[in-house]
Amino acid sequence: MAERRFGLARRPIALLVGIVAMALLSACVSIPNNSSPQPLGSLERHQPTRNVPTPRPGMDPETLVRDFLKASVQPGSGHLAARQFLTQDASNSWDDQGGALLLDEINVLSDDRTDDTITVRVNGENTGELQPSGQLIPSSGRIETRLSLRRVDGQWRIDGPLPVGVMMDREQFEASYRPHVLYYPSTDDEHLVADPRWLYAGADQLSDQLIGLLIAGPVEDLRGAVTNEFPARSSLHGSIESLPSGGIRLDLAGLNGLGDADRNRLAAQIIWTLSDSDISGPYVIDADGAPLNERRAAGWQTRDVESLDPSPSAGPLGLHIVRGGSLQAVADNTVAPVPGPLGSTKSLLAADISADAGRVAAVSQNVAPGPAPRLSLAIGDYGADMTPVLEGETITRPSFAGDSRTVWVVVDENRVTQVTESPDAGQVTEAEVDSTAIRSVAQGAITELQISQDGARAAMIVGGQVVLAIVERRADNRLVLSNPRGAAALNIAGAVSLDWLSSETLVIARNAADGPVVQLRIDGTPPGALPSGNLTPPVTSVVAGQSTIYAADSRGVLRLGSTNDEPDQYWSEITPTMGSNAIPVLPH
Repeated sequence: MAERRFGLARRPIALLVGIVAMALLSACVSIPNNSSPQPLGSLERHQPTRNVPTPRPGMDPETLVRDFLKASVQPGSGHLAARQFLTQDASNSWDDQGGALLLDEINVLSDDRTDDTITVRVNGENTGELQPSGQLIPSSGRIETRLSLRRVDGQWRIDGPLPVGVMMDREQFEASYRPHVLYYPSTDDEHLVADPRWLYAGADQLSDQLIGLLIAGPVEDLRGAVTNEFPARSSLHGSIESLPSGGIRLDLAGLNGLGDADRNRLAAQIIWTLSDSDISGPYVIDADGAPLNERRAAGWQTRDVESLDPSPSAGPLGLHIVRGGSLQAVADNTVAPVPGPLGSTKSLLAADISADAGRVAAVSQNVAPGPAPRLSLAIGDYGADMTPVLEGETITRPSFAGDSRTVWVVVDENRVTQVTESPDAGQVTEAEVDSTAIRSVAQGAITELQISQDGARAAMIVGGQVVLAIVERRADNRLVLSNPRGAAALNIAGAVSLDWLSSETLVIARNAADGPVVQLRIDGTPPGALPSGNLTPPVTSVVAGQSTIYAADSRGVLRLGSTNDEPDQYWSEITPTMGSNAIPVLPH
């Protein structure tokens, strides 16, 4: 796997991904200082898109077809730029509605030819399908289609038949589209869940586009994990405007009947969606002719919805390790056992620490006398006694899910289990999660399961393959892992460990000398290898936290961080862990 550079900024939406350094730089907006508001889409934005090709006199058929696939990335006026490469009959009959296939490694091969006609075969690697909503769904496998061309006034033009939908050149797509993230409240209203979309960088009214998509609702596979505070008949009234003093104003309609809590969550959706695309506040939000919230009539700031920040600041605890069967804290280049039984035991195998550093979930060897399952899961306060909650012959590394009272594990290779502890009485509830759908994309034991920080997605290793799924709570209160995406599309094999760098990005350790640690975003882009020059495979474990990744290789634990939002080029050794079989642990 080729090595690619990845940034490790606080908001990993800025990470660099893709084969040609897909600079995930959202279109920035500069607010002018003139005296009158103007539609935001009319303002100059940075990182302009690369111009698409146009037909040129004397083009040969192969070049014409290749440029047609490049011009197809421009969606304006029914793909008018691409239609310039077609005969009038082909343009009239081309149905460009629906999804667009992103093709890489494109070949154009000539078949039958006369002086004025030619048939070509176009084949390429199908790397993804861009939905009309902007969702990019990963794909794999080569596809082939046949096109006929004929001369029109001495120039070659495509005469059909064209497949329904659009085929795009992947490289041109990367140069012409930008990733953006919409945010929707989780079903428990405690988090904002990322819904990545890809939008054409040359389009006007970016802010209007984002809010229009936000109102329309989440992508289909995410609907079971989120809510949308926008009522069914709500809309954006007019265009979003910039303000003379800075910031923007938007006017919404159809929000009558929303309570204060609903309005605050709706504001959080808007503010974090726009902020993530570098559209700055203050955000003046009106609804049905009045301020959305009278207390914020002068404008909202991100700090007003900080409780729903999709990328909250790191907690008070840093790196820990499991070594010699106990949990140890790493600080100031020293290692010390944590207080309480986890620091003194010799039977600990794996652990997770909650994001607020208040709770620990631990998997240990069962030392009870007599016949008993080999392993046990216990939960407790950091530094305090632990309460056993379940047993099994195998138990995966635990994962806190969105709060400090909910832990996920896989018991006996296939039984996905959620353990919830009530905050008052300490009563523990164990619920088996319906993971039936996972078998449709991967077979084998589930050896790793980690839940995203927003609680909406599950990342698993199933028989060495990476699988992503949505965490959905059904009307009957059943938990279901739905809409799985399997390794065939992700193109990742030999996985041994994974963790969430953010709610949008995974880090994966592989049993491979080439690219032992890779990074994968949920926005549909291909995985890419992180620097590996001074890693010594095998890499057996990986954990991540916002701007830092820790990996355990054959020597010890190493760290990959960032400086000024630029990724380090080499992993640095965590000195006190070297020469030991240490397993890194970070609060989640």
